[in-house]
Amino acid sequence: MQKRGDLAMSAYARGGDDPDSIMLRISSFRPRAVDDVTWEAIGAWVRTTTLASQPVLATQAAASLKALARFAAWAVEQGMVLEAEAVLSPEVVERYRLTGMRPLVATSRSAETSRLRRIARIVTTSAPWPPPLDSSPRGPLSPPYTATEVARFWDVAQRQRSLFRRHAMTAVLALTLGAGARSGELFSVTDVDVVDIESTTAIRLGSPVRVVPVRHDCVRPLRRVCAAAGGEPLVVSRRQGRDQAAALVGSFDMPRDVPHLTVARLRSTWLASVLTDLAVPEVFAAAGIVSGKAFSDLVAYLPASELGSPGWRSLVGGGS
Repeated sequence: MQKRGDLAMSAYARGGDDPDSIMLRISSFRPRAVDDVTWEAIGAWVRTTTLASQPVLATQAAASLKALARFAAWAVEQGMVLEAEAVLSPEVVERYRLTGMRPLVATSRSAETSRLRRIARIVTTSAPWPPPLDSSPRGPLSPPYTATEVARFWDVAQRQRSLFRRHAMTAVLALTLGAGARSGELFSVTDVDVVDIESTTAIRLGSPVRVVPVRHDCVRPLRRVCAAAGGEPLVVSRRQGRDQAAALVGSFDMPRDVPHLTVARLRSTWLASVLTDLAVPEVFAAAGIVSGKAFSDLVAYLPASELGSPGWRSLVGGGS
């Protein structure tokens, strides 16, 4: 007759996906890469959080346990308290991705980051996690506008029929051409998100928050719309939903001799300007490549961006 412990170990070895086997997998887990003292401090939290993430497969539970164990060990080393709402926030997980995953290969880093984000969305209620990104294949970026077209847009913004539209179009142009704001980020920016960092005007955008220096030629119009907004969002619209930005841009008075205005093309224009100033075309030419897709594999090995650094300030461009 098998002893109770033998039954437990045989069930663990079989790796069944029934609730009892998953529970056994969680309760029996012991990471190899974490020392005994650290595991004593983090083990209960790792098991509880894995259980709260509702794994439906034993392999899923095992992967979550390993990811959470590495993450928790790093968090404790950073002096953090293991409280899910605090440590499983977008900002902390992103910091872990940039600084705590260096021993892992690139593919493991990507998989582990996705796993932690999935767990965090399930087990937290107040952490500001955005909805999961659409995993469908991404289409090509929209083509940027020419300098002549951009100049025309600024002129058209000042010729809108109402003060509301003049303010709204100027704000959209300043946020997208100045800092590469996405459609979903336009309506949450207020004047308190516009900050000065070492004499550089910057904007806080998105979740997790990124601080983006504003292109030189967009600082003045941005400051004007900040003053006019009076503490309210710089861009407002009565419409809600995914087409909110498109509907607002579509309501502007546009002459027939200007191209169709879209947030996607404005953001591409900002990105093309930044890449030009950072000499990326020279990097492509020197490396003999025509696509930057492979660069994503190297991002994890590069130093994290620092606010106020020379490279960060170079994003403002050379305009006036």
